[in-house]
Amino acid sequence: MAAQAKLPPYSETLRCAALTAAALKIGKGTPQESQLFDHVVFWGMANADAGRAAAKRPKEVEADVAAQSAIVEPKLRTQDAASVAALADCAARVPPLD
Repeated sequence: MAAQAKLPPYSETLRCAALTAAALKIGKGTPQESQLFDHVVFWGMANADAGRAAAKRPKEVEADVAAQSAIVEPKLRTQDAASVAALADCAARVPPLD
């Protein structure tokens, strides 16, 4: 059995969960929608796990993602370089979801 990767800290999983959620919202109806959905699923699950490890309640985790996503969505829409680079980093860390 392969060893599992160490769970990133909550702040990191929250950043990726928010970025991917915002990207999916922007990408609805595009050819990339299914891949964006996979990224949201991966980072959402990682963020839920990291939230549990940080003793956060599920509703608090959901609220954190919604709040951060609302902040980063306009930045992604305007192609803010730092936000686009952060999203690309998050996407590159998603394993194949077969």
